[in-house]
Order: sequence, then C-alpha cells, then structure tokens
Amino acid sequence: MHILLMVFRFAPHSGGSVIVGTEIANNLAKMGHKVTVITPDLELKGKKYSPNLHPNIKIVYVQTPSRSNLKVAARRCKANLEREGIKLGKKEKFDFVLTIFHPFHLVPNAAISCAKKLSIPAIVKIDDAVYDKSTGLKSLQRKIEKMISTRALKNASKILVANKNTEKIMHTFYNVPFEKIEIIPNGVDLKFFKSTKKLPKKIIFSGVMYHHRGLDVLLESLPDVIRKFSDVNVVLLGDGPEMEKLQSIVKEKHLENNVEFRGWIDRNNLPDQISDASIAIGPLKRTTVTENALPIKVLEYMASSLPILAISGTLPDDVLIHEKNGYFVKDSKELGEKICKLLDSPKLTESMGNESLKMVQKFSWEKIVSDIVKSYENIRN
Repeated sequence: MHILLMVFRFAPHSGGSVIVGTEIANNLAKMGHKVTVITPDLELKGKKYSPNLHPNIKIVYVQTPSRSNLKVAARRCKANLEREGIKLGKKEKFDFVLTIFHPFHLVPNAAISCAKKLSIPAIVKIDDAVYDKSTGLKSLQRKIEKMISTRALKNASKILVANKNTEKIMHTFYNVPFEKIEIIPNGVDLKFFKSTKKLPKKIIFSGVMYHHRGLDVLLESLPDVIRKFSDVNVVLLGDGPEMEKLQSIVKEKHLENNVEFRGWIDRNNLPDQISDASIAIGPLKRTTVTENALPIKVLEYMASSLPILAISGTLPDDVLIHEKNGYFVKDSKELGEKICKLLDSPKLTESMGNESLKMVQKFSWEKIVSDIVKSYENIRN
C-alpha cells in the first residue's frame, strides 16, 4: 500500500507527537508499505530529533504562512497542505490518509478534506482530544476551534482513540458516532528501552515540564522522603514552561542536594537515563488533559521495568494497576508515603517493575501499527 501521513510536526522537530508520527511511519514502512509524510515547513526551534527513517518513507515539507510563529502557522497551514495532498494523491494513488489530531492545529482538517476529494478513507489518530479549561477570549477561541474540528471529524472514516474515556469525549464533545470510533492506543519501541541494574534511590521523570504534569506535587512530597532517605536522588529530564518555577521551589525547600535538573536529553540517550532508576513519576495533576490519558513516557517507564506513581484518575487502569505495578495516590503526602514504601522495599519495587514490563508488551508499536492497517482493511471491506 501507499499511505499518506499528514502531521503538524515531524522530524527533525522534537516532541511526543513527533515520536508517535515517526514510529507509525517507520513501522508501516517496515511492513513493506510506502509512506509519504506531508508536514508544514515550520521553523525549527529548540532541540533536534534525528531518528533513523526507513527508506520507504518520503517527507514533503509544505510552504506554510507564518512558519516562525507556531500558533499562527497551526491555523494557516490547512490550505497549502490540502492542495499538496491532492496534487500528490492524484499522482501517487494513495490507499488512505492517516493524520494525528490535536485541537491546536488544522492539519486533520486538511487531511480529511484531502481524503474526501481523493475518494479514499481518512483515519484520524487522537493525540489530545481537548484542552484544559479556559476563560475569557481564549474560551471563545476554544469554542470556534471545537466547531471547526467537529465539522471536520464528521467526514473522517475512522477515529482511533487510546481508551474508553477518550471515546466518550469524542462522542459527547465532537458528536462523533460510536461506530466510527475504535480503540487503538499509543505504543512503545520495546527493543529501544531496556531493563538494567537499578540505582536503589533514583526517582525519574522524563518529559516537558507543563503545569498539568504536577511536578510541584512531587517536590512538595520530598522533605518527608528526605528525612527518611537522605540519599534519595530525583532526576528530572526535560525542560518547559514550569522549569523556573520548579527550580525556585527546589531552592526554597533546600532540595538542591537531592533534585537534579538534567535538561533536554537526546532521545538516543534516553534509555540509559531511565533504565537505572527505581521509581518513575507519572502525571501528578488530574486535568482534562491528563484524565485517563496515556503519555508515551509512561509506556517507556514500563518498558524499562519501573513501577509508576501517579495521581488517581490520570492513567488508564490497564496501564497502572494500583498495588500491582505501582500506586495511584491522592496528594503529595500519600505520594511521599508510597515513595518511602518502595525505597524501603527493594523486592517490592523490583516485583512491581517486572509487572510493568509484562503489562507493556501489548503496547508494542508493531502491534499498534498492525491494528491501524487492520482498521483500514475493515473500512475497505
């Protein structure tokens, strides 16, 4: 088959959605399919992501108005992407269009419109279904974006969601019929991540430091932990809008000897940074973004044989099973208690980490991408 993958950002840009797009493209190509990626030619800011791409993948960067302003480009990219997709589609004869949805940008709108004009199926994989709640002018903007997305999603052939919670959001918020929705979650490269000998007091977080990640909750819990385990080492990988605030909290609470900000890590070095930890930190705030969400980082923790700690109501119950491969906690006090329990019980920590590794096997990218292809075959038949 020849598949058109239309995404807002692709390598060499970095970020979770870029990793998802790259893994999908590479695994489709490994299955023997040709993949053409169409993406806006956004100005590259920040760190580069340089994955190995299969030779069956062709990338087309499309000229985009306001390419240096991400927010504006997100809304102005539709016309050129749609035009390029139709032009290439008439020449290449794509079998279907696959795109990744986020309410922030209009790439899915372009992909669905392009597929309709080419008379081929459009499959939409949901990244984040909705924003956090907003007020004022931003609230009005969100309503307009919702109307635009609802209109576009109506014409999609299939909507792929991570779990039942997102399925419900797509049905109630965007009026997508249940029969158009299929549960196919994100995946993880099980061969890339590894399980190694653990540093018994190392706690890891990896990712962009957004408010909804709740790292302030982790820092709030640490004084009680340090009183019992003075040599605990909390390693925070990544950066983001909350970083300065978190650094201030560390200074105020005199946590400098126990908390390490390592900044952005090249993805090729990520497994080594994660694998020797003993405990991994999942989402620590329950919001519309984190509720029953499945961040890639959590699957990466599991593939590294780590127990997970997260606030109740965030991760799906087939990813974190309370008291089996980690704990759901209600606040910073309980978080500190569970950290102490795991640090005090190396055998329990190891057992929970082994459970994570067993549970993550069903999320291999090979299986996920195979399920996406089956979804297309079901549409065709």
